[in-house]
Amino acid sequence: MGLFSSLTIGTRGLFAAQLGMDVAGQNISNADVEGYSRKRLNMTADYRYDGQFGQMGFGVDVVSIDRLRDTLIDQQIRRQNREVGYFEEIDGTLEQIENIFTEPGETGLLNHIDEFFDSWHELSLDPEDMSARNIVRTNAEILTDVFHSLSGELSDLRSNRNDKIARHVDRVNELTAEVYNLNIEIGAVEIDRQNANDSRDRRDVLLKELSKLIDVDVIENERGMVTVTSAGQMLVSPEGYRRLETTTVTRTDADGANFHELGIRFVDSKKEYTPISGMINGLYKSRDEIIPEYQEQLNELAVALAERVNEQHEQGYNLMGYSGISFFDPSATGASDIAVSAAVRSDLQNLAAATAGEANAAPTNAFAAGALDFGTPPTALSKTNTLPATGTDVARNVVRDSVIVRSGATTLTENVDYHVDYANGTIQMLHGGYDGSPITVDFRYRTGSFSGPGDNANAVAIAALRNELTMAADPLGNYTNTFAQYYSSAVGKMGLDRNEAASNLETREFLVEQYETDQDAISGVSLDEEMAEIIKFQHTFSAAARLISTTDQMLQVLMNM
Repeated sequence: MGLFSSLTIGTRGLFAAQLGMDVAGQNISNADVEGYSRKRLNMTADYRYDGQFGQMGFGVDVVSIDRLRDTLIDQQIRRQNREVGYFEEIDGTLEQIENIFTEPGETGLLNHIDEFFDSWHELSLDPEDMSARNIVRTNAEILTDVFHSLSGELSDLRSNRNDKIARHVDRVNELTAEVYNLNIEIGAVEIDRQNANDSRDRRDVLLKELSKLIDVDVIENERGMVTVTSAGQMLVSPEGYRRLETTTVTRTDADGANFHELGIRFVDSKKEYTPISGMINGLYKSRDEIIPEYQEQLNELAVALAERVNEQHEQGYNLMGYSGISFFDPSATGASDIAVSAAVRSDLQNLAAATAGEANAAPTNAFAAGALDFGTPPTALSKTNTLPATGTDVARNVVRDSVIVRSGATTLTENVDYHVDYANGTIQMLHGGYDGSPITVDFRYRTGSFSGPGDNANAVAIAALRNELTMAADPLGNYTNTFAQYYSSAVGKMGLDRNEAASNLETREFLVEQYETDQDAISGVSLDEEMAEIIKFQHTFSAAARLISTTDQMLQVLMNM
């Protein structure tokens, strides 16, 4: 060993100190970059064998630049992150449903149901008052509009889940493609036993984002390349990656509306893919279970309300003495199409505030053509061409729209072929073309008679529906809830579901935060620590330079001898 060896040792010290400064500077520059792992210079003492003294120091050897990171903690973060993504979507969906229903509040459905029944109570105080009748119709129309609005917003929210699924699938494809490209880059660098530190950092960031969208399992091979699987299906491997695409299936809901259901499959095999967790799975849960559950409850409430009000309304008399008039359109299938009936919309007199007797079906009766009197009882209908029949009690209060007239096998048309006076129970053929032809008439009539426009008994009965048990049948078929109780129960369950989802989300976020804190303690950049490293390498560099300078002076002396 000689002076030239000292020069080599000093030079290697300079190089190591300079590289150490570069690494510390890189750490400081990226201290605020998400996913960056601090780097450390891995150095070891070099030596040579000397015949007289054995191993002799030959300066410092820079072995590698290492990335400080715990891969096991990364695995834990990915496992919890998929639960965070899942509960984020569940909680977000329930929050939007709460915002749609706006309960409790003046604009909520429950308030409008109360106002609807309140207006019937006000009508019962003065059943002839056209203003009170108009308030009933107006409140009913507002109520149906609220049903339509709630149904439409729930449908829009459900469709929005499809849109988010499509966007997330696009992002999954972007992430898997980039992870594969980083696989290639890392494999090419580390094949020579070098470290692809920054590429690994970038890949970990992508895998973390991917784990929030779907469930992922990551396995790394000896070359540093990863295989990513989800729901038992391979997404990324050292050899390639698989793209996903969306499919659409049109399904018909219970209310007859069509819904376009988005699915996911692999582009290459066309095999269906369904993640078992993550944001996409949360969107599936929201779209296929949570939102339809509240849609179904809303539809049940709308149909039950229409049916029960119609059932009572049809038993009453309008101001003209007619019965059998539906208040709501009986063809309604749910909240999306519940509507006030055409009869009530067209004429306020058709609100049936007065009471009526029981409805009875008359047997089929054959008559000669002409003016026909329905007679009481129905079997005693007289065959006369005069109105009314002398000595025959008339079957008054015929149920509206219940009359069916046939001439042989042909069903005739009301107000085209014949006219019915429902209050007085008479029928009149409108032209003579049926004289001498056999006529059969089916109809329903009510016992009792119209008590006059001041009768309020049916309005009272409809108002009382508010407090009757009309919903949620038990196993024995007995109803257990009023309209308000049923709806309040649904709203209450929504609140409990939201609390549960929010609690689960908070727990998972806390766990991720704890794991990230543990990871930051290992891989996070401390500016104070890096400044200490800079000072250390600065002194090392100065000392190595002094060694070179001193050795050079010694060589000059030696050369000048």
